[in-house]
Amino acid sequence: MQRLVVDNLTVRVGPDGPALLHDVSFTLGHGERRALVGRSGAGKSLIAATILRLLHAPLVAVSGSVSLNGIDLLRLDSRSMREQRGRGVFWLFQSTGSALNPCMDVQTHVLRATKRRGGPGADRAAATAIDAVGLSAAARKYPFELSGGMRQRVLIAMAMVLEPQVLIADEPTTGLDPITQGEVLSALHTLLQRTGASLLFITHDMRAAGVLCSDAIVLDRGAVAAAGPWRTLAESGPAARALVDAARGVER
Repeated sequence: MQRLVVDNLTVRVGPDGPALLHDVSFTLGHGERRALVGRSGAGKSLIAATILRLLHAPLVAVSGSVSLNGIDLLRLDSRSMREQRGRGVFWLFQSTGSALNPCMDVQTHVLRATKRRGGPGADRAAATAIDAVGLSAAARKYPFELSGGMRQRVLIAMAMVLEPQVLIADEPTTGLDPITQGEVLSALHTLLQRTGASLLFITHDMRAAGVLCSDAIVLDRGAVAAAGPWRTLAESGPAARALVDAARGVER
């Protein structure tokens, strides 16, 4: 069962300007975890912004479709699209600074997300999610009192209570030390297990991607250059081979 289908997506700078994404196509099945990798500027985060209809002018999706459970997100009205954000598709940003309210503590952030989902037991659900990501001791702390990895885990707890169908994690481990990276990846794994969400993991870190994902999509200059399991990726073309070789060189 396919949850997310991106089909021949093209994004340009203005209707007739240069293309930044060229006929990008891929699918994400129920519970599937796929990494989206590529060099800086390849268009990885641009794909995420297009999926969630967060492109800013002059960027425009001129062709193609993005479907969630058969519903084309690019054709929804603004109100329906807002309803899809969070519960349909949750975007875990690289930078948490603008995603969290500096005047709200951890518990309030997660509790508000729980109430947005609706249903009984909001307080208990929020506390359970906070505990699941290892932040019970920081529940009354504010974002400025937290490390970058802890702020990421606040967002993961919020996603956990919203129970999205698709999670887009955009460079969530960038700039974190190895121990903190492990904590964030562990929290992501817990989220995916509890919710059954599908994962699109955008990253430069091939090792981090390998922890969560069994296969990857390689983006090169706005186009899909290769896709498949990690073990065969290096054989899929020069762009994929360069990434794999570079990752192996760093590991040495």
